[in-house]
Amino acid sequence: MTLDLAKNARSEWIASMSIPSENATGLVVSDVAVNGNSVKFVGVELMMAKFDLTLGPDGRMTGTLTNGQNSTPIDFKRTGEARVELIPASPAVSKELEGDWEGSLQTPGRAFRMVFHFKNRADKTVAATIDTPDSGAMGLPLNNVKQTGQKVEFGVKIAHGAFQGALNPEGTELAGQFTHEQGSLPLTLRKK
Repeated sequence: MTLDLAKNARSEWIASMSIPSENATGLVVSDVAVNGNSVKFVGVELMMAKFDLTLGPDGRMTGTLTNGQNSTPIDFKRTGEARVELIPASPAVSKELEGDWEGSLQTPGRAFRMVFHFKNRADKTVAATIDTPDSGAMGLPLNNVKQTGQKVEFGVKIAHGAFQGALNPEGTELAGQFTHEQGSLPLTLRKK
């Protein structure tokens, strides 16, 4: 497991992770907090694992990785310059799409609740996230958000999924298909 940690142009700490043995790169990291020698963050794609590390004088970061009730010692050593891979920004969306949308994915045996959030930013990009309340995951980033007229597309990189659908003329419903590794399922979202 590798960690890339750096400051962006606004002097904010940013990070991403990789698991080279699984060819997994650009894994999403959130809630990066650096205070003196203390480094804390959440490995979003590692089942929301919490990392609590201390930077030592030898350049190593040691600490714990906590996932649920389980805590495991972890040790990172510096091997080179950081190459942080962030999800690229997506262009702003229409006022009709901006806001909170809720729906359930009907999988065999259960309904999987999802809440999507689209908030335009001053720089003409959109902050787009998903919450899955039943699993306790909140604020997971969406990627490749595209809106062309009523047509809406976005990816859910963390779940290896994507959505393609359309807004109804009233702007109150977003209906389409959610594609995932196991196939494609209908998904209808309603504006909250």
